[in-house]
Amino acid sequence: MSNLIVPIFILLIILVGIIEKKNVYSLFIDGVKEGVKAAYNIFPYIFAITIIAGLLKDTKILDSISIFGLDGKILPLIIMKPLSGGASTSMVIDIFKNIGPDTFTGLVASILMASTETTLYVISVLASKVKIKDMKIVVICGLIGDIAAVIATIIIASYIM
Repeated sequence: MSNLIVPIFILLIILVGIIEKKNVYSLFIDGVKEGVKAAYNIFPYIFAITIIAGLLKDTKILDSISIFGLDGKILPLIIMKPLSGGASTSMVIDIFKNIGPDTFTGLVASILMASTETTLYVISVLASKVKIKDMKIVVICGLIGDIAAVIATIIIASYIM
């Protein structure tokens, strides 16, 4: 059943569009254009943070850092998760391969991936759509939520392990 949800949802959207006499294909193309514009606007920021996280990882600076019993290799994930889901997934796979999924760090990585959002990415996409000009409060609230999620993750992982 779960394999059918997305195709059914797509067909439902097309059906509603046809019933309401909308040009579904044209609306789809307009959405793609807006998505490409949003991606173009946020790409430099995501690219810069990805390079910084990669440099921190490759220079082994973080290997000597241990905070709250966490391996230093979790810090790039904590930095990257608000920016990019794909890069975060890559980092989690790296943690699983090098440290192990059944370690404290692996558990923290798993909980972080399941309980946090790509906050800055979502904010930038939504802000470009609704044309919000002053994003300071929204970004601050989002980052406070991310920090709270990291703290809660460490507490939960400590309790589980």
